[in-house]
Amino acid sequence: MKRTRPDWRAVLLLALAVVLVVGSSSPPARAEGGERLVLAFYYAWFDEHSWGPNKVPDQPAQPYVSRDRATMARQIDQAKAAGIDALLVSWYGPTTNNNQTETNLRAMLDEAAARGFRLGVDFEVTSPFYRNAGDVQAALKTLIATHAQHPAYLRWNGKPVLFFWRQQRFNTGTWAAIRAAVDPNHETIWIEEGVDVSPLSVFDGHHLYSVTWNPPTDMAYTANKFARRVRDYAARSGTPKVYVATVMPGYDDRKTGRGNAFAVGRENGAYYARSWQAAIGSAPDWIVITSFNEWPEGTYIEPSQAYGNLFLDLTAQWSAAFRGSAPPPPPPPPKPKVATPPKPKPAAVKPTSTLTPMPTPMPEPVFTWPGGMSAM
Repeated sequence: MKRTRPDWRAVLLLALAVVLVVGSSSPPARAEGGERLVLAFYYAWFDEHSWGPNKVPDQPAQPYVSRDRATMARQIDQAKAAGIDALLVSWYGPTTNNNQTETNLRAMLDEAAARGFRLGVDFEVTSPFYRNAGDVQAALKTLIATHAQHPAYLRWNGKPVLFFWRQQRFNTGTWAAIRAAVDPNHETIWIEEGVDVSPLSVFDGHHLYSVTWNPPTDMAYTANKFARRVRDYAARSGTPKVYVATVMPGYDDRKTGRGNAFAVGRENGAYYARSWQAAIGSAPDWIVITSFNEWPEGTYIEPSQAYGNLFLDLTAQWSAAFRGSAPPPPPPPPKPKVATPPKPKPAAVKPTSTLTPMPTPMPEPVFTWPGGMSAM
């Protein structure tokens, strides 16, 4: 029986169709090259007046002041053991006048260097020390020339990394002018924040500070949506961009007094697990945790009185899963419910036969009209 020669063009077209179908259903590809970082936002402005049941939803296992170097050392060791590559320190600028974000960052960089750890900066564009774009430009110039050159400063592919909070304060044109003045050759990596990815024309990557919203949303949908937006922008521009997925343990800012405050429960770690699963599923270049110690908003993962080391332990397991060095951890068991003892019934009150005495009658008043007449 004579064999029919296969139509190789049809075979190739079929294979291409299969590749396109498979590729369209898979998560966006990661950027090639570079370390897969796990980061966490960190705040260095707590003092003796920061703690109390009326100020934060939980309490640290060890209440602390941020300026204490022993506290810095302990937190760095905890972050490192949990698989975190660097803490992103919220920074208000280089002034040392009533600005402990600067003085504490200096000390913390030295503590990090002594422990083989790294720190980056989350640049607070709405810092009270920045009156205008010129102040922001000057602060960035100082940051790049000083802290970013420290041996413990976070670098990726050899370049210092800067995260930004509320860069929406200025438009893209203003940011283009700022970057041209302080980093014209893009020798640092700038990561912008928010739901708009158009600043990627100036910035090198994108992240969301929060993925826990009110009302709640599907975290997997959110992570994949923004991964796709970043990848699409990179494809259109022909310039690689870094996509940073965000994970959170929960949220509770009801002690802040904000009018729109809300809470999303931690579910004994189950919410955190779903957040990690969503982030990893979006194939990010990096993952950032909100947060290591943002206590007023209830997003901390450092040890607390309510949860102990649970969230640091979970972070270590999920960080390993993100890097592919360990399987994802099993779901955390539900927190056991503590039975509430029934309220005791109030004791029966024996009725009393004591009569309440009537008030003593008072004589009727006599009203006298002008002229001597009286009314009874």
